[in-house]
Amino acid sequence: MKQIHVINLEQMGGVERLLLQYIKASSDKKNIILCISNHVGTEIQHHLIEKKVYFANRLFNNLPIRCPKILRKYWLSWKISKISADCVIVWDLIPEFFIKPKNTKLLYYDHGSSWRYTINSKTMRFFGMLDGVISVSQASKRVMELRFNLPCAHLVVLNRLITPIGINHIAKSLTEPVRLGTASRLVSLKGISVSILTLHELICRGHNIILEIAGQGPEQEELQRLANKLELNNYVRFSGFQENMSVFFNRVDIYMSTPITESFGLSCMEALYYGIPVIFPIIDGQPEVICDGVCGIGIYPTVSIKHHQNLSGIKINFSYHVYDPVSDVLVQPKLLSHIECANAVEQLIVPKRYRKFSHNAQRYTRSHFSYDAFQKKFQKALHSFSLKKY
Repeated sequence: MKQIHVINLEQMGGVERLLLQYIKASSDKKNIILCISNHVGTEIQHHLIEKKVYFANRLFNNLPIRCPKILRKYWLSWKISKISADCVIVWDLIPEFFIKPKNTKLLYYDHGSSWRYTINSKTMRFFGMLDGVISVSQASKRVMELRFNLPCAHLVVLNRLITPIGINHIAKSLTEPVRLGTASRLVSLKGISVSILTLHELICRGHNIILEIAGQGPEQEELQRLANKLELNNYVRFSGFQENMSVFFNRVDIYMSTPITESFGLSCMEALYYGIPVIFPIIDGQPEVICDGVCGIGIYPTVSIKHHQNLSGIKINFSYHVYDPVSDVLVQPKLLSHIECANAVEQLIVPKRYRKFSHNAQRYTRSHFSYDAFQKKFQKALHSFSLKKY
């Protein structure tokens, strides 16, 4: 099946990582990448050494000269028509087409962007062209149903990772000092400031604990200022982009996931592979990744954006609703309480409980996170859409 993948590859994120491993693992070589951005991020380039990338908006593929903006919807439609694929998969973005691509199936893969799409003519025109939608999680599907009520078929294929390399399979035990870890793009939506406040609370309670923050992003200076303000410079390490995540995960004891919204936490899933218990918010798709009370501790967010800003000095610009998976409704966004996070850490650093949660985490990945099963289910979803008449 010849597939065109329309995606933005400017920087590495969850959806980009998913596509890269999908193409790497796919036995079908008819995968064509049509990149919406004008460049491919440096952290992505080495994954595509043997794969040609076509640029949707370039006049000449090997030269970064972009088509005039007013003509891009025509240019994109023309490029897709020239390739003549069985299906076009748009990965977590809304492109603008002059007309719906002919003689192919137009599919949309949602990895969480549907939470933030403005409901306007451009959005609804694109959604009206779709032959089908695949969602990363049940939460993603429900958000799209509650916000857009699309008439096309909508399937859920839970995200999975190829089993990470470098996992230390020796039974994990707590280190001294206990090391909290979090890894993501350093943006305010990830709520990393909650983890810093949690660390401060734990140190005030007399615990010997440090925090490692892996990743890069525009909020790094603000996060460093918060750590400095709380006199945590000797307890917080900003380790930057991690080329080899196994090194990071093998030295972390407890993984902190404290975002304001998260469709499906891949970094949490990866932490579980390494036997790391996860503290996470019960929002969006997070409970579909971590089993509360088994391999992690889930907490209901209770802190308003304004109150968190008063606590941390960090402003979070997020004016959208999030999904409450317990009540099955869209609600106002809130963040985790750093006091409740500290309480959860204290529960996990009891050695016997920690060993149990760590053991459960690795066992859970073996029973629930088969990448082969994901690959087959994803292909089955594509074929089910392709069998429907135009």
